[in-house]
Amino acid sequence: MCIFSDADFMKEAANSLLKILEEPPEFATIFLLTDNPSALLPTIRSRCMHLRLSPVPAAEVEQYLAEVRPEWKPRERAVVARVCGGGLGRARSFDLAGYLAARQDALALLGPAMGARDHSELFHVTDTYRSGAEGKAKTESLIRTLYSLLEDMLFLRSGTPELVRNRDIQPELARMAENVDFSWIVTAVQRLGELESGMRRNLLRSLALDTFATALEMPPK
Repeated sequence: MCIFSDADFMKEAANSLLKILEEPPEFATIFLLTDNPSALLPTIRSRCMHLRLSPVPAAEVEQYLAEVRPEWKPRERAVVARVCGGGLGRARSFDLAGYLAARQDALALLGPAMGARDHSELFHVTDTYRSGAEGKAKTESLIRTLYSLLEDMLFLRSGTPELVRNRDIQPELARMAENVDFSWIVTAVQRLGELESGMRRNLLRSLALDTFATALEMPPK
């Protein structure tokens, strides 16, 4: 068995597989994995059997986690099952402590937009995002978590609470969603994209995070 976990090859590499896919050896089973089948050459797609893999339902992921990660509480398993998007492998190896820490920092960054006038907690959090590889990984985790929280707020604003991933803090997210409108969420996502792009240009992380948070601050009512 041979598994290509990222089948979006360069054209030359893909062409070299054509002969093998056309006449595969009897002892071999070849899997080409991709998130976007249209990115593969038509000549590759025409020689393959197409199998679409759907996410595992959250309830089934929770049952699986109850067996392999019994140290997690039911509420924690529910969060992991939804944050992981139906991937069993990702759920099993999920860094729950790291995610919860990133989520706490993400909530601090959204604090000014929710009416927090004292920015001391915000500056204390952002000051911990230093340069270097460790800081880079920490910032990437924070950005992913911010996207997750903003998405949950959008679900709550649109009347689809069943889609919320961070269910253990849903009441808090509901209160936050009541303070903003759809245009604010859209703006927040856009600014988060700009922040993500800025991180690739090696901007000073703590300053960039401060700018992101304070730019979303709404005037007092």
